[in-house]
Amino acid sequence: MSEYDDILTAWLRKVDLPVVKIDRSPRLLALLAAIALSPAYAGPWLAPGDLAMRHDIEMLADAGILRGPVTTWPISWPDVARSVNAAQLPEGASAALRQSLMRVQTAARREAKGGFDGLAVRASGASDPDPLRTFSDTPREEGELELRASWMGNRLAANLQVTGVTDASDDQSARFDGSYVGLNVGNFMISAGWMERWWGPGWEGSLILGSAARPIPSLRVERNYTDAFNTKWLNWLGTWRASLELGQAEGSDVAVADVRFLAARLNFKPLPWFEFGLSRTAQWCGEGRPCGWDTFWDLLIGNDNEVDDTGDVSQQPGNQMAGYDFRLSSPWRALPVALYGQFIGEDEAGKLPAKFLGQVGAETWLSTTFGGLRAHLEYADTTCNFTRSEPIYDCAYRNAVYPQGYNFRGRPIGHAMDNDGRMYSFGALLVRPAGDTVRLLLRKVELNRGGAVPDTAHTISVAPNELKNVELQYNRPFARGELRLGLGYNDYEIEPEDGSDVTGFIEWRQGF
Repeated sequence: MSEYDDILTAWLRKVDLPVVKIDRSPRLLALLAAIALSPAYAGPWLAPGDLAMRHDIEMLADAGILRGPVTTWPISWPDVARSVNAAQLPEGASAALRQSLMRVQTAARREAKGGFDGLAVRASGASDPDPLRTFSDTPREEGELELRASWMGNRLAANLQVTGVTDASDDQSARFDGSYVGLNVGNFMISAGWMERWWGPGWEGSLILGSAARPIPSLRVERNYTDAFNTKWLNWLGTWRASLELGQAEGSDVAVADVRFLAARLNFKPLPWFEFGLSRTAQWCGEGRPCGWDTFWDLLIGNDNEVDDTGDVSQQPGNQMAGYDFRLSSPWRALPVALYGQFIGEDEAGKLPAKFLGQVGAETWLSTTFGGLRAHLEYADTTCNFTRSEPIYDCAYRNAVYPQGYNFRGRPIGHAMDNDGRMYSFGALLVRPAGDTVRLLLRKVELNRGGAVPDTAHTISVAPNELKNVELQYNRPFARGELRLGLGYNDYEIEPEDGSDVTGFIEWRQGF
């Protein structure tokens, strides 16, 4: 048995993480009670979608408590648990940092629970669900009812999650999103299922792999613990994560069915205040397309053949996107600021990404008498060569090989704006000591700026449009349940036929 097996086994045996020593004020005791009674979903991963948990994770990472990268989701729970178990708060740590550590420690103990974890139910109703999905896990359809059961052993973990929806946008009224089975082998987890992904530091979108589209059923291999390389030649790269997955898209109702999907990511943290990631995805194979090993090898080494004058794409191995991202946080505690960016190439030139899409942002955080407060400003542009005075329209998330585009079940695999979008956003999140959260989001979005041609129809707006949007979200834990409320207002330049000025949702989660 490897050292990683020993650590994981200890974690799965409910290793008792010591809670940091703090004053036992009534407010902090209320925090512990609220967390202890919150819904328990044991599992090996920390899935994307929980804004408060992401805030806590970044607080701990920026304080040097979490050593591993935090811009690749889902995040390994054992890796987090090992770090918070050994946590020593810096002198003069803020109340917000102490509360974040307490919440993550408590959640880590809960997630280490072995065996059958009982049942959980989620029910939601929404009016015009927001297609511009962010990191927050909001309802996709107007009505959703979900049942969940999970089990975890020393090496094997499984989660069965079944969701029934009303008026399904993709005609799938029964879904298994979130279901998986995983096997721990040394320092790697091999899994298969429908798992959400979020690759990159952005809060309102990922240019290459986000949650706008439903998760693609895939086989995955990812690193559990983020330890640095032992060799001096690579040790300078610091802690690192690796993810590799192979999936298959829908088998009908698209121009080319059964397209294979390949995604790979390496994420490094050479310094406590700097991390960067390399991402690459590819669509290949599919009905009527070459699927042999020669095709896969050409795809892997970037041997993409140019389309000839007749428009023949038969020799093209597939469609790829690749690029990099970074998050740079202040090394000075008195200056709580982080800068981040993501740049993804839609095309290739000289074996390197080209025709970039871009996203940049800045975030800050502070401790208040009301709890931890985090705010960010973000800009994203999904137009090829977005920095130039004459960008290339109808290029991003589009290709001649797969007319359905870089989509899965009618939604973008990358940023929710789809191609030729430009988004300015401001978000603020308040995480109160008792565990409830308040979120404010303001966005100005320019949609389909190039006016997509009919055979590459835009998934959000059929014509160029502009949207001004404000959203307010409130989450509150109750006993073993959680209440989530959302309210939004949309001001379109051209009002869509099926849209609404006022949107909202209500959701209840309950564990048994």
